[in-house]
Amino acid sequence: MHQQLIMNIIDLFTPQSKVEFYTKIFDTLDLSGFPDEANTKTSAPDGFSRHALFRAFMVMKCEKFSEITQLQEYLFNNQIIAHTCGFDIMKKTFHQEYRP
Repeated sequence: MHQQLIMNIIDLFTPQSKVEFYTKIFDTLDLSGFPDEANTKTSAPDGFSRHALFRAFMVMKCEKFSEITQLQEYLFNNQIIAHTCGFDIMKKTFHQEYRP
């Protein structure tokens, strides 16, 4: 129940057209051939879904950000978009990692 209330509040700050835009893009993606879990031997143990990171980089390209810090700030300030990417915005690590 609390999560739904938070999502309703977040909706007030992010234009619905953006949410709908990214939802449509992400719904058409077939990431089944792209493993979601990172290989612990070759990647940092960040705990983030590779699918969420891939979607976040798509947001970065669509928003024409040139730096990761711009993406981080955008996702922190538009958490419904971060949630649409697949990040768990309720986790404390999300706020620690994405706070510019």
